[in-house]
Amino acid sequence: MSEKELVGFVGLGVMGNPMSANVIKGGYDVLLYDAMEGVAAKHAAEVGGRAVADPRDLAEASIIVTMLPTSAIVRSVFVNEDGSLKIPFKPGTVIADMSSSDPTETVETGRLLAAHGVHLVDAPVSGGQPRAVDGTLTIMLGADDEAAAQRAIPVIETMSRGIYRTGKLGTGDAMKALNNFIAGAAFAATSEALIAGEKAGLDRALMVEIINTSTGQTFSSLNVFGPHVVGEQWSSGFALPLITKDLRIARELTRSLGLNSPIVETATSQWETALEALGNVDHSRAYQAWEAK
Repeated sequence: MSEKELVGFVGLGVMGNPMSANVIKGGYDVLLYDAMEGVAAKHAAEVGGRAVADPRDLAEASIIVTMLPTSAIVRSVFVNEDGSLKIPFKPGTVIADMSSSDPTETVETGRLLAAHGVHLVDAPVSGGQPRAVDGTLTIMLGADDEAAAQRAIPVIETMSRGIYRTGKLGTGDAMKALNNFIAGAAFAATSEALIAGEKAGLDRALMVEIINTSTGQTFSSLNVFGPHVVGEQWSSGFALPLITKDLRIARELTRSLGLNSPIVETATSQWETALEALGNVDHSRAYQAWEAK
């Protein structure tokens, strides 16, 4: 085996584009694939790596990284409906799914891949596009096979500032969904406070400034509300359908565990209302939907 394994990267969107660039900067030879025609070739011309037009060409790689919208899409890339492999991976290939995936679906995909000697680890990320660019993402890593996790870690380290080993396969995805539930609930609560404050005669910008030096401070108040709600840029880089999907995953997780979780139920409903009203827009625009109500 060469010093650095050949890496395949699937999904070159808002997050996958800078993440794959950091893998290349880390000294890896990277095969780039995106379902949208021309994206991989453009990315390769800009940052390096080798574009592949057919996902079956990824079989050459020994480590595959995915950054895709859903766990269902992740499975569809690699596994046919009858459980056979779509891509002829060699036994021992490691797939690191860094998407925000459903933990139940991840475990099932892992079972299907394991039947062919392919190891799946879940390694979802937190930090948003700015930290994807900087290579300082927080990673939540779940795996059933410790040797597979250890092989994936050097590649993941090119994109991250901290890797937290969460436990068995699916626990990384569970942690990511629960983290984004907290973030989504905080954004909704902050929005509700600002809307009420404006009606009470307070200035929105002043409220954000005070919140950010007080106990109401959150990641969203620091990084989203100033530029994207007060400044009306509406371009945080995180799509409304994606955060809604993450809250739905958290809701289904708590339901499956038989927990009484009223805040996750309410927060998810709030985001679903915004998604129904606005569709596929930046998640910061949810404020507009709630304000309109």
